[in-house]
Amino acid sequence: MMSSSSTSETTPWLQHTRWAELFRNRSLEIIVATAKLPASQWSRRYLLGQWQGLYIGSSAETEAQLQVILRGLDLMFDRARATLDRTPYIQRPKQLNQLNGRPILSELA
Repeated sequence: MMSSSSTSETTPWLQHTRWAELFRNRSLEIIVATAKLPASQWSRRYLLGQWQGLYIGSSAETEAQLQVILRGLDLMFDRARATLDRTPYIQRPKQLNQLNGRPILSELA
């Protein structure tokens, strides 16, 4: 990994998320592997990589659960986009102010 004084690790986003601290001395191979989308069909353990002599993997059950979560996220973003597409641009600020910036909480109330 790069040193903590590196410019790329001191951007506001990286400072906020503290990723440089979280991933320091970790296997980049495993981090990259976990960033990939899960395959739609898993019949066995998926090998993510090796770290400190241990093989790190993800079970078929975990990969299936990730698929369900990602489908849910896709639906959520599709619905949000469809709502924006149906809402006239001029009305969006007014509606946002009425919801106090918390559209999900206002629907639950």
